[in-house]
Amino acid sequence: MTMDQDQGRYIVRRPRRRHDKSKLGCFECKRRKVKCDENKPSCTRCTLGLTKCVYPFAAHPPGRERKYEFRILSSSPSSLPISSSTSPHVYESPLFWVSPIPEPTYVHVDCVALASTTPKTLLDADLHNHYLEHTSRTLSLCQSDYDTLHIGMPMLAKQSKTVLHSLLAVSAASLAWSMIEKDPDIDTHTVNQVLLTGYQHYNLASERMREAISRTDVLEPGPLIAGALMLIPFATSSQQTNNWISSRSGAQSPHKPLPSTPRNVMVMMRGIRTMLQTLDCAGPGAHDDLRSEKGRNFDVQLASPAASLKFSNLAPSRTHFMNAIVASTSQSAFSKLKNRLYSAQMAQIGRPNSFLSACSAAFDIMEDIRSTAFSTTCSSASPLFRNPKTNLVNHESTCCSRIAPWLRSFAGHFFPAQSTAPRPTEPLTRFFLSFLVQVPQEYLDLTLPLLDQRLERPIGTSSDRAIVNLTQDQTLALDIYAHWSVLMFLVEEESWWIGKLPEATLTGMVNRYGTDFVNQLWPEIGYGEGQWWPGSMLNILRETKRHR
Repeated sequence: MTMDQDQGRYIVRRPRRRHDKSKLGCFECKRRKVKCDENKPSCTRCTLGLTKCVYPFAAHPPGRERKYEFRILSSSPSSLPISSSTSPHVYESPLFWVSPIPEPTYVHVDCVALASTTPKTLLDADLHNHYLEHTSRTLSLCQSDYDTLHIGMPMLAKQSKTVLHSLLAVSAASLAWSMIEKDPDIDTHTVNQVLLTGYQHYNLASERMREAISRTDVLEPGPLIAGALMLIPFATSSQQTNNWISSRSGAQSPHKPLPSTPRNVMVMMRGIRTMLQTLDCAGPGAHDDLRSEKGRNFDVQLASPAASLKFSNLAPSRTHFMNAIVASTSQSAFSKLKNRLYSAQMAQIGRPNSFLSACSAAFDIMEDIRSTAFSTTCSSASPLFRNPKTNLVNHESTCCSRIAPWLRSFAGHFFPAQSTAPRPTEPLTRFFLSFLVQVPQEYLDLTLPLLDQRLERPIGTSSDRAIVNLTQDQTLALDIYAHWSVLMFLVEEESWWIGKLPEATLTGMVNRYGTDFVNQLWPEIGYGEGQWWPGSMLNILRETKRHR
């Protein structure tokens, strides 16, 4: 307020309105010298003006480390409706038991507070672009899957929110793991933010699956199957990231459970199997050429496979440094495990034991997988299912027209009715994962509670481990799962969404039960001249990595 000396009056001058400068606005708004709202991928002005919206790269001062700051989405896991008839962490349905909130107990982050205090936002468009540019090219090294992951899934995501949230969830998990690989010293809080964004999309996809399944009159199986197939790599990769975060959290209790479980993966894979069996329509022989649909149904531009995917070379699981060791020692180890099973069966003659029968069936399936994977003749077929009742789907059926042939083909890779030895150029990841689908439910009921007791750190004394008092059936179940985990070592470099999870699984088992729990029940059989095979393979893996 100033005084006019001639008139003797006070003149009130309004303060100049503050104009916020847009430092990160698009080039078009800068050219027009107007404020950009910085919406991505296109700001409002460019959208209304039908002009191309291009943003400059954010400049970072030289010598300073780039910091990632993201804000999770506005929806909160606590806002999701939960049925009062079920556990707050599990949704039950005729086909799926989907766990919508798999956050480990050590993640102490207030989602709402984080969303209100973090300056930048990880948008759905950012995750979608990351999926197209990176995730879709790395989820599978199988050439036949490229069109499915790069074109089919994004197209289906435009039609189904279930598939969209599943796709964004696995993209967030991929982004979090990429950040760890590029910068091992990155702040755990930053990785946690990205992972929590993935968890929210996981929750939204799970909720939509539950709602879709409850509406049996208008059930669309395609989005359900596609969404679940996308959530499988999210479930494994998020656990791998959680293990990394937990290892960086500082002080750890020796009795702290391992923050990972195979439950979600098993539930989703077996849920897909159940739906395919119900529809009786899964078959890998009807793979459509998605490129022919480009101009008609697909808005996603088809790109050639990434140069890094050398499909003509040997699969990474074939060139893994443990491949030759596992291939040369596994036959003897599996033979000793078979002898332990035979000894237990002889002791149970005349007394029916469903758990022991389930363990025997699980071993037969695992042995077929092992012998087929390491077969020297790639053209010979191996009957992967000894029991005709365990055939997963009818591959000859063509009765289901509501599922696209390319999706049926992609899903069928997880559920073969008869297995042919994979070629040396073909990945082994899904071939090994089929073990989780084929084993009897009784085996999983026996094994999963024992796996939930795995620990991050060794207990310290063998007397503490002996408190468990494992039964013969429980010991065999863990023994079989440990042998299968060794096979999974080979896909560490082949599938980033598996990575070091098998190593962490077996380490947690050894931390809880030790390496002598088998010899305590079968001292007369023993291990021969060596140690317990899974334990010795774990030691070799660690030592080799330490000196590489």
